[in-house]
Amino acid sequence: MKLRERLDHLMEELARHVENLVLFEVTDSTHALARRIIAEMDEESQKLGATLILADRQEKGVGRGDRSWESPAGGLYMSWLRSGIKAETIAQLPMLAATAAWDAITRIGVSDVQIRWPNDILVDERKLAGILVFARHGDTTWVTVGLGVNLETAPVIDETEGLPATSIAELLESGEIKTWRHDLACTFIDQLDRLMEDPAPAIDRWRNLLIQRPGDAVSVRLASGKVVSGTLLELTEEGFLKIRENGKERVVTGGDVIES
Repeated sequence: MKLRERLDHLMEELARHVENLVLFEVTDSTHALARRIIAEMDEESQKLGATLILADRQEKGVGRGDRSWESPAGGLYMSWLRSGIKAETIAQLPMLAATAAWDAITRIGVSDVQIRWPNDILVDERKLAGILVFARHGDTTWVTVGLGVNLETAPVIDETEGLPATSIAELLESGEIKTWRHDLACTFIDQLDRLMEDPAPAIDRWRNLLIQRPGDAVSVRLASGKVVSGTLLELTEEGFLKIRENGKERVVTGGDVIES
């Protein structure tokens, strides 16, 4: 299917959710492009409807902590951006996006999908997909939610991630890359919009889908590189980890779980 035909097909299904659809065979990073668009709209006080950017390949894919995300051809790389979202919903987006991704991936037939805090998507302790959320606060608050899914190949994951990767092609016996890409993108955006309208049940589901449970021993690498290790006491209302480390309680708001 040619690029223009794919664009038209996607827009037919996503018309209720996005006003603008941008499709690349290759770009530097859908996340970086979304942030550039947000910066320009904000600085010039312009308005832009909900926009979805998709690419078949990224040359400089970005993950959490600005780490590189290997993005070969044959994957799904997308960033959704919009303004006008309530502050409390923005805070919930990492959890809502993870739940929407879980829904999209299970609907194409993948089994045993789990979430590693806060929003990595795993199957059999291997990373299948990742999510990146960014918000810019100003006269207008903008957000972008990025989703990357390994479809055809499983890239080498940086050792700091602590887990090998997997792909949809490895997990499903049959199917086509283009069909998976289309269905995942459409379901993810549809579900994310729906979950934002009624976040509470989705956040409860997110908690239940997490690998990490109260009482587990966990180690979390913070953005600074420091590792916090201890017993997981609970997930806070905001979705943060409350950990007892060396007899003291602390709340971890972000980072990568490297052992649990």
